[in-house]
Amino acid sequence: MSQEPQNDPLLSGQAYVDDAVQAITGGPDHELDADGLRSMMETAASDFDRRTAHAFGSALLDHLSEDPANMRLLEALVILGLAHPEVLQDARISLAVEGRRLAVLLERSGDVERAQALLEFLAGHMPLDRTVDQELAGLMRRNGNTDSLVERYLRRADDAVEAGRISEAIPWLQEVLLLDRTRRDVARMIRDLRYGEVERERRKRRGVKVLVGLCSLCFLVAMGVAWNADAARRYGDLPVSSDVDLNMMAARLEGLESLSSVRPIWSGSIKVRTEQDRIHWQLREVQRVQRAEQVAIQLAEQVRLAQAEAARVRGLTHAERGDFKAALIAFREAIDRAPEEWEHLPQLQVDHDALVEHLSAGSDQ
Repeated sequence: MSQEPQNDPLLSGQAYVDDAVQAITGGPDHELDADGLRSMMETAASDFDRRTAHAFGSALLDHLSEDPANMRLLEALVILGLAHPEVLQDARISLAVEGRRLAVLLERSGDVERAQALLEFLAGHMPLDRTVDQELAGLMRRNGNTDSLVERYLRRADDAVEAGRISEAIPWLQEVLLLDRTRRDVARMIRDLRYGEVERERRKRRGVKVLVGLCSLCFLVAMGVAWNADAARRYGDLPVSSDVDLNMMAARLEGLESLSSVRPIWSGSIKVRTEQDRIHWQLREVQRVQRAEQVAIQLAEQVRLAQAEAARVRGLTHAERGDFKAALIAFREAIDRAPEEWEHLPQLQVDHDALVEHLSAGSDQ
């Protein structure tokens, strides 16, 4: 069933307001306990469309501004707000505030049970609003209903523990101790929960440390793989070596030494050091052979020079004795053995040519 306002001018009329209260609450004899509130809320939600709910809300708010202590109007507004929250939201009215105000009025009128039932229903409907809980606790304390309040706090604590919200359960148990300091079981529960919370936090930190360690290990492994791959690439790009070419061996050795300085440790570092030692040995061996060859060449040149000098001296001796043929033979031997840069070679060539000419002239005569 959908109830519509009949004429807009009547929206603020007392008759319309009475009809709205009657439609929302079902009459003055309704029960304001959890079941009754739930029944009225469900009826209002199903029977009133959005337009009707806003019209009823506007009429109730207009009359409440003139009569704020009217419990019937306030009760109807709270039920309407539970069924259609957008009505109060659009009017910028807090359902929690209006519900607490109604509970205060009910308590002052002596209807404590209905006030408590209303606050309990609102607390269950709006679990995130702690102000309703606080109002309910204050009402129960004022009226000596601490046993029910203790049971309520214990249920809240049990629900929090079952949901794993230990930090939320402990304050509820502390509230129980504030109401009844003889509850040693509750004090023990708080200690156990705190100890369990500490242990969970310790395990959590240990787990975080393990996770951080694993992440660090994975990072180091990844860095090691990248480091190794880069070193292998650098090694493959080194100049090719030759066992006989000193320049190629020196270039290869320089590349290996550079690689060892920038990548001192990788999977092929032992191979690099072994090759460095081998090339060092090869270089020394080649250099030794070259020095030996150079010494041999120098010795051969010195021998030739000595033989050339001996032949020149012998030729001069033969020439002084008049044995020009023997002198010519000695000069020829000296010229053949003498190095090109020998200082006596030009004069020796002149003497040789002179003897050749002299002997030729003598044979013609």
